[in-house]
Amino acid sequence: MTAETPLLALPPCAGAPSGSPLVRNFTTHLPGDTRALYLSRVWSRRIVTVLCWHGNVLAAVEAVARLVDNSVRHGIPSSVPSSKVQLTLSIATDDTGSLVIDVADLNPAFPDFDAAVRGERGRGLRQVASLGAKVTRFLPHEGRGKTVRAVLAPGPVDV
Repeated sequence: MTAETPLLALPPCAGAPSGSPLVRNFTTHLPGDTRALYLSRVWSRRIVTVLCWHGNVLAAVEAVARLVDNSVRHGIPSSVPSSKVQLTLSIATDDTGSLVIDVADLNPAFPDFDAAVRGERGRGLRQVASLGAKVTRFLPHEGRGKTVRAVLAPGPVDV
């Protein structure tokens, strides 16, 4: 079961890089195990629909799933007790109409991030980029871990 922030407009993450201001933002917490993948797909499809985002919803859900899968595989340090393991998933729209997907985990390290986005270290982030997302990462101002962000521009959808 996920702990979910009520469906209200929330302030953007304090550690998020500057850019277009977020208009609406929803956040949920996911377990740091394989259940997170299913839960993230269900939750993100609902939230992207609630946001009335004008883009490819299926591509957005797939981008979320890839980011969550990467965090489950690589974002949980072995030193963290299993009772403390969780991921945070946020989905927002900004004032340009883009969809902003943030997945925060507990591991601040991400060696060769740029190589990972190019597909030279695994396929997950490269697949997110191939969906049309701009993929970045940042460290929070407070706390530990990192956030990987994918931004998808709105646009026509093939049916």
